Amino acid sequence: MHARSGAMPDRIWDRTVALSTAPIFDDAVYLSEALGLPINQNEDDLDAELALLARESGIHDPYRFVSPPQSISRAISTMTLDSDQRSSRSIHSQETQSTSFTSAPSRTSRDHLHSSERPSAKRVPPKLARSPQSAESYAQAIERPGSGVRSRQSSTPSITPSVLSSSSSQQAQPRRKRGSAIFSMFRRDSSACTSTSHHGHQTKPRGARLACGHLLSAYDVRTHIQEALQMGPQSVPKCCGTALPRSVLETVLTKEETDLVLENVVQLADASLFPDSGYSEAELSSDDSRQSSKSNALPDKAPRLPARRTRHEAINIGSALAHEAFKSFKVQQKEQFERVSAFECHQRKALSAHHKCTMQQLKAQYENDKIERMKQHTDHLERLEERQLLAEHDLLKAQAQETQNVATALKYMEAYCSGTKANHQEHVHAVSEEDLKKLDRQRSTQKGLPRKHASAINVLRARQELDTARKLETQEMELEQLDAEYEKEKATTEVKYKKEVEKLETVIEARRKRLLQRWDLRFEMWRRDWEEQHSMTLNVKLEHEEWPPRKADHAITVPESSSLAQYVKAAL
Repeated sequence: MHARSGAMPDRIWDRTVALSTAPIFDDAVYLSEALGLPINQNEDDLDAELALLARESGIHDPYRFVSPPQSISRAISTMTLDSDQRSSRSIHSQETQSTSFTSAPSRTSRDHLHSSERPSAKRVPPKLARSPQSAESYAQAIERPGSGVRSRQSSTPSITPSVLSSSSSQQAQPRRKRGSAIFSMFRRDSSACTSTSHHGHQTKPRGARLACGHLLSAYDVRTHIQEALQMGPQSVPKCCGTALPRSVLETVLTKEETDLVLENVVQLADASLFPDSGYSEAELSSDDSRQSSKSNALPDKAPRLPARRTRHEAINIGSALAHEAFKSFKVQQKEQFERVSAFECHQRKALSAHHKCTMQQLKAQYENDKIERMKQHTDHLERLEERQLLAEHDLLKAQAQETQNVATALKYMEAYCSGTKANHQEHVHAVSEEDLKKLDRQRSTQKGLPRKHASAINVLRARQELDTARKLETQEMELEQLDAEYEKEKATTEVKYKKEVEKLETVIEARRKRLLQRWDLRFEMWRRDWEEQHSMTLNVKLEHEEWPPRKADHAITVPESSSLAQYVKAAL
């Protein structure tokens, strides 16, 4: 780009062009404005810290999700950083059955889940026209999706493959248990009761305390109901041999369903209801041989129903995805996506503004150079015309002098040939033929002077016109060359801008990919935690939030605090 010559108007884009596009691609700006990281932290530190939390959650190969650390020293320093704080968070995560990276709502997600599911549990029960319908409605009341029943095993052959498979498939692959001796202090002693609700999945009990001393959660109540369902039609839900009171049952059942349970209306005449309910005798009672033998005897005699997808399966997926912890994840992801997408829009607008300013500066430089060059051409033509006028003046002056000289010579020759002299008329001399011939030639010379002088003027002017034409042609070529250089520089700038746009999109794609990798690992950690809490396998793919749509360039507003705001200001 040519250096700007002469005085130019004050243009704000000159300073912007001098900044170059380096800040637009700078990782430090991205880490600070998009991810909100401090100066001394980068994405490698985020990956290493998240990998450490993933290992605490039971994911032994977290680097299949995120990029491995750049160096061993970085990995060691990151893993040892704030070890006491992470150990404290790890213990807290065992107590709350949640990973350490979940937010405050996710630590109480189970309570939020129960509270949000209570209204859905109070629905109108089915008609009690026939005993099999009553039994099926009673089984569905226990297993309905809103109640959040956690099944541990399922030997049900009638259930088609779904995203929530029973944990019987996990017996071949033992589930890792994060608990250790240090976490025994968080478990309450309930060995006196034979119910699987006190020996299986640990939950936070919330409810009325029973006479036996147990404080049952909604999950425990449903477990007791399921045990009674498996033991026979005359059994009622009990804890430590004492029937559960109506107030406890009504926390998970409607009033009509509670009446069914307490009045022993449920008649399980068709033993095939058990396989279709999604539970088995090994599901909730692994220590009670008497109950297992009873429940095992029924399916052997009962015919198997055709395979069908139970209603609670698909709804359990929605229940899992509606979990408070997962909701908070999605909210956090959406907010981060919006911040990153906004920063990407700022980058694109800053790059576009820089390109616009560059083109404006290039055009201003071209116009200035063209004006200066045309001014030079005008000066050159004026000087050429002055030189031509001087040359013509000198020629005319020389011609006048020649005319005067010829006339003077002719005068003297005529006087000589006439026999007298101008100054000495008394002297008489003889005139020869040669003198007469000279006189004739002089007269001819005088007669031909005007034509000679006119011809000389014409030749001079023709030469001057040719010089002027050549000068104009040269000047026109210079202007055309200036135009060609401007078009070439403009095309070069456009190509450079396209390359920078492609580079920016590549950088954005790589940053998004790395960001999604971290979210994949967070989702996997949440999946592990959810499966441990519910003793179920969640096979559904956890979808990411959609990236916000790309905004139009005119609709983007870059905040004043952004490092990219200076580019946008220059384009205004």
